[in-house]
Amino acid sequence: MAIDNDLKEKAVPDQPRPAVYRFVHEALDSLFAKHNSKKSEDEEDIKEDFNKQCNKLNSSKYLGTMEQSYEEMAPRLAYLLLHFTQHTYLVNSILSDAYAACTNLQSRTTVFNELMRSIDWGRISIFSFGGGPAADIVGVLMWLHRFGFQTKVQAAMADTCKQWEGTTNAMLKLMQFESNDDSPKPTPQQKYTHNLWKRLDGGVKYFNSSLKSPTGLFKSGSKEMVAIGQADIITLPFALSSVADAPETSNALQGMLNAIKPGALLVYLDHTEGGQTELINNLAYWCGMRRIYFMKEMNYVMPQYEDADILKSYAKDLENPVPRESKVTAIVYKKPSGYSYDRRMKMSRREQNNVKQAQIRLKKSNPDFKLFRPSFY
Repeated sequence: MAIDNDLKEKAVPDQPRPAVYRFVHEALDSLFAKHNSKKSEDEEDIKEDFNKQCNKLNSSKYLGTMEQSYEEMAPRLAYLLLHFTQHTYLVNSILSDAYAACTNLQSRTTVFNELMRSIDWGRISIFSFGGGPAADIVGVLMWLHRFGFQTKVQAAMADTCKQWEGTTNAMLKLMQFESNDDSPKPTPQQKYTHNLWKRLDGGVKYFNSSLKSPTGLFKSGSKEMVAIGQADIITLPFALSSVADAPETSNALQGMLNAIKPGALLVYLDHTEGGQTELINNLAYWCGMRRIYFMKEMNYVMPQYEDADILKSYAKDLENPVPRESKVTAIVYKKPSGYSYDRRMKMSRREQNNVKQAQIRLKKSNPDFKLFRPSFY
C-alpha cells in the first residue's frame, strides 16, 4: 500500500494541498499557548473572551480590519478562526478566475501582460489595504502556487491596528517548517504552507495607516506611496464597507489610484450592499483604470476538502458555525500601459490546465462569458 501511495504522489507532485484550516488550528494553538504563558495570575482566561468575540463577529456584518477594534488578543484570534481561511480562498479564486477570463489559450496572450512579465522575471510586489493578518497576501501566494508560478514576493500592508504585525509574524514563523534528523517528516499540509512561505521575500512590511485619516499616508514621497507605486497587485479586502460615505475616503482612494503604476492590478473585494462599489468604480474610471473582471454577486462556497471538523475544538462553543459561504462583489481593475508581452514559450502545462478548468467553470456559471481581447489592454 505504501508503494502505491508513493507512486500516486509522484504522478501528481504539483497538486495544491488543502491546508489552511489545519494551519489556522495550529496557529490558534500556538497563539493561545504564547498568550497564556505570559499572562499573570490575576488575568482572566482569554478563552471566554475569545468565544464572546467570535459570537460578536459571527452575528454582525463583517466590516473589515480597518474599522473593527483588534488591539486586544481575543478579537484577533476570533478573526483568524472566522475569516482568515475564507478570505485566502476568496482572493485565490478571484485571481484564478480573472486570469482565466483574461487569457486566450490559443494565442497564449493575456491582459495580465505586465504582471506576467514580472512573474517570469522572478519578482512581484503586493500592497494590501486593511488585510489584517495578511489573509489576502496568503491568497495571492496560493494563486501563484496553484498555477505553478515560481517568483519571489515583496509584500506590504496598511492597517489601523499595529498589533496585527506581531500576530502575522507569529503565523509566518509557523509556516517555516524545518525538520531535522530527530523530528518527524513534514506532513503534506506543512509542505504546502512552507512552499507558500518560501515565496515571501522578507515577510510582510506593515504601515499603521487609515483611509479615514490619509494625511500622513499620502504625503509626497511617503513610504506607503512608494510601496503602492511599486506594487504589481494592490488588494482592497472589505476596506471600504463602512468608510465609503466619509469625505476623506474619496481623497484617500483617489491618491492611491493615481499612485498605481501602469500595468498594475487592483483587486477589490467587498459586500454586495452599500455605496462602496459605485465609489470605487467612479474613482477608478476617472483615475484611468479599466475594469477587466467584474462579478457583482460572487457566491463562493469553501471547498469540501477544507473539513470544518478540523476547527471543532475552537468552534464547539460558538452560537453559529464558522462561515463557509460568501456573497461578495469582486472586481479586478488594471491601469493600462499599452505594453505587450509574448508568453508562448513560457506558459507551462500546469498553467494552461488551470486556465482551461477555470474557463470551463466560468462558462457554466456565466453562459455569456467571453474572452477579453488582450490587445485592447
